[in-house]
Amino acid sequence: MNTSPRSAARPSTARATSTALSQEQTAGYATDDPFLWLEDIEGQGALAWVRAENEKTLGVLQSDPRYRHFYEQALSILQAKDRIAYVSLERRGLENFWQDENQVRGVWRRTTLESYRSQDPDWETILDVDALAVAEKRNWVFQGASCLPPEERLCLISLSDGGKDAASIREFDRDAKTFVADGFYLPEGKQHVSWVDDDTLLVARDWGEGTLTQAGYPLS
Repeated sequence: MNTSPRSAARPSTARATSTALSQEQTAGYATDDPFLWLEDIEGQGALAWVRAENEKTLGVLQSDPRYRHFYEQALSILQAKDRIAYVSLERRGLENFWQDENQVRGVWRRTTLESYRSQDPDWETILDVDALAVAEKRNWVFQGASCLPPEERLCLISLSDGGKDAASIREFDRDAKTFVADGFYLPEGKQHVSWVDDDTLLVARDWGEGTLTQAGYPLS
């Protein structure tokens, strides 16, 4: 699959064939299941059922006299200004993904060790997910980044619209703090991707019949 002028490798034909045979062997199970229609996880009927069940569950929770106390306590903890900003040591400094009442979707940011040791670290924004969501009119949820070693400048950013498992993947320049023009792009899907080199990716996603589980996840 060509995701850009560069290439992404496909799973092996042998594995896909083996998967297809495995699916044929399990086909026909539970054909009398009255809830089989829920297997169409993106179907309007299944989604309507989920929304109704969620509303029912929320009603039960909110009717409990303990609900409001626990909800406000959890929200206060999540939005506390004195939370420790846990960081990872990267080539370009200490990095952190931060969310609060102002950065609901979150901001990927970095600082220096010296600044991190201070009472009020000076953070440099790498990617503001809230601003990106506004600009692109999408409900983006950041699902992480995989950066190409050893420089770790080019990264594959996973963004989910609304927080579902399916995400789109885009190439991002961590130094320029912008998405790479004509870089790698994989449209929304339940998928896994790994770098081979700066021109090649290994991609597990929907490559056609026999390459996904019944739940829509890649088999390889």
